Amino acid sequence: MARDNISKFLEFEIRSLIGFSPAEKVTIKEALEGKLSITLSDGTKYELSKDEIEKLSQKIPIYLWSLVRIPFQFVKIDEPNTYKLLGSEWDKKGISILIGERDPAQEYFSSVEIEKLLKEYKSLIFITIDISNLYREEEDLKGDL
Repeated sequence: MARDNISKFLEFEIRSLIGFSPAEKVTIKEALEGKLSITLSDGTKYELSKDEIEKLSQKIPIYLWSLVRIPFQFVKIDEPNTYKLLGSEWDKKGISILIGERDPAQEYFSSVEIEKLLKEYKSLIFITIDISNLYREEEDLKGDL
């Protein structure tokens, strides 16, 4: 019985965390034109930093401004110190330019790369967790009872 209450609590908390992920994204061009507010999954508004967008636009070529969408969203996967970008091939190209010396086809990012991005573009980066692993671990625990 206590396990069910814990499971319900964890599910509620996980849903709360997911609520803080972007429900919409904007292109760099749209953000430069003034669309700095986006909606999160829970319906609240989130403001992108104008200064960070301007800094980003100085590094990413103008031909990508209508293709790269922000904020960038990464998911922490089960591998230690490994993240995956949830986005298009254009988003990957944009991130690769920001990090530098990186193959845009590379799917995974290290903690060092994520830290570098967060230092310069903290309002333009969202990091979530891979909740499928949490559910898998919970099922494993139930099997042990």
